[in-house]
Amino acid sequence: MNFIWNKNLELFKNRFPQLYQILNKSSTSQIVVETAKNGSPTAREGNLQLHSKYNPEKEAETFVSNFDSEKKDILIFFGFGLGYSLIEACKKFPSHTIIAFESREDHFFFALENLNWTQVFSHEKLILVIGADEKSSAQILNQYPFSRIQVFRSKSQSEHDKEYFDSLEKTLNQSKQKDEINTNTLEKFASLWTGNSLRNINYIGTLGGVKHYFGKASSLPFVILAAGPSLESIMPHLMQIKKRSVLVCVDTALHACLKAGVEPDFIIIADPQYWCSLHLEFLESPSSVLIGETAVYPSVFRFNCRKKVLFSSLFPIGQYFEKKIDDEKGKLAAGGSVSTTAWDFARRCGTKEIFLAGMDLGFPGNQTHIRGSQFEEKAHILSSRTKNAETENLISLYGASPFWTKDYDGNPILTDKRMSLFSWWFQNECQKENELIENNRGGTKTYTLTPQSMAIEGIEKFLINEFLKRPEIESEKKFFIESAENEMEEKHISGSIVESKKEFDATLLSLESACKKGLSLCEKGLQNRLKLPEIYSKLNEIDSLISNSQAKDIVSLVFPTQRKLDKLVADIPDTTPQEKQTYPLMYSRIIYSQLLKSIREILN
Repeated sequence: MNFIWNKNLELFKNRFPQLYQILNKSSTSQIVVETAKNGSPTAREGNLQLHSKYNPEKEAETFVSNFDSEKKDILIFFGFGLGYSLIEACKKFPSHTIIAFESREDHFFFALENLNWTQVFSHEKLILVIGADEKSSAQILNQYPFSRIQVFRSKSQSEHDKEYFDSLEKTLNQSKQKDEINTNTLEKFASLWTGNSLRNINYIGTLGGVKHYFGKASSLPFVILAAGPSLESIMPHLMQIKKRSVLVCVDTALHACLKAGVEPDFIIIADPQYWCSLHLEFLESPSSVLIGETAVYPSVFRFNCRKKVLFSSLFPIGQYFEKKIDDEKGKLAAGGSVSTTAWDFARRCGTKEIFLAGMDLGFPGNQTHIRGSQFEEKAHILSSRTKNAETENLISLYGASPFWTKDYDGNPILTDKRMSLFSWWFQNECQKENELIENNRGGTKTYTLTPQSMAIEGIEKFLINEFLKRPEIESEKKFFIESAENEMEEKHISGSIVESKKEFDATLLSLESACKKGLSLCEKGLQNRLKLPEIYSKLNEIDSLISNSQAKDIVSLVFPTQRKLDKLVADIPDTTPQEKQTYPLMYSRIIYSQLLKSIREILN
């Protein structure tokens, strides 16, 4: 037993020296080791049997065999008992990422006393998360896309800290919901993003980038206005708020802001849909700076304001042209809501304090938006006897799995799964910033001026009366904006969009030609299987050309999602030896035809 312990400890020290230093290397676990029928160690904790009483190795082999190695490349273990399943996974999947979570240090070291972990510590893509708290563990999980993950959790091996492992499963479920929303959004709006980006390409060469504001407002507080119903509570004070802060307004709140007689310092718009462009329709804000992205609806760029500025494109076409003319605009986060983009803009400007107003992420008073907002006006304009504004409000309230939570004063507020994902984004980001503050490494503190909003961990309420006691900062704010824009004028260099467009079209035409050749080869192979070796060799060359093409990422935006692609290939027969032989050709034919369709959509 001492031999196993010493060997494992040495391997652990060599592989994870920093983790080795911080962990308490003692085994005070209440686990009892017994001998299985096949002579191997097994264990129980209280009344829970952690491994098989007969053959724990065989049990682990069966447990791990459920891994879908063709579609997943990350195995995650929530608890592992003595480590049988983890050892088996490391042996069976040497090239996959394996992440093992265990909140109890004593459980980990107890495992090292009883089984040989050489296979585990020699795995090249192993991550051990031992003794970490829920927040740190969740941050690690958030680094990986849910679609690539398969979780292995045995109830008996995770019962000793059920709350911890349940919280990690909750994090994964949120990640799953986010992936599903992203997939749904991509399938619905990919063509719109592509079309808008192509129509707006010239603006990349003529408009400056938001990056010139970054880091220049460290002494200035920012206030972000969203269009939740609670925004109405601070509207009487909006002029005074503007004098004491940099006022950033999301597109949905602009109508209410201008109605109060206040032009914001910055307006943020990110959504490419036509309906979102209507938030600016028939409005003007001559003293404001409009910050947008190249995929927004083209009419947005006709908005009457003092200045228009771009942030780096979230989509491949815009990214391609920014890179070609060597003019990256400055990245802003996309957390699913324009409010996340506005928050990230304020943070990147260097502010130490962000104040949110109207970012309710719920329905205080069973309202969906502030009265007079574009959403509410649209509902009234389009209302009919069978589908009136009240019906539209009910659809918004109850259309996305609603549930009750608390506001900042502890009162109940109705929200839904979609908005809980936005709150999850803010919670993660604000907690990171709060940790920076606690460790004296900078950071930005976030508050809310509207406590009627859904409470988010890491954000504190701030009384509006206290905010209004702050000094006015109009001269400091003017210096911040002017210095950034002077730099923008001096440093903004427009590359040749015209030449980049020609190169772009030529690259797509080359890709189109490769797809046509690929389709032709697939047909020849299906007609004459004797030529398959030669054809597969040529197809490999075509696939390599496509993989290395500068345009592949652009085309990927309108290429079918994995979910749609799975449906397209589901009917390919692969039962008989002949069908198995031709399956790759049938699959490739679908890929080439869909790729060709995507290219033509962009070219047209």
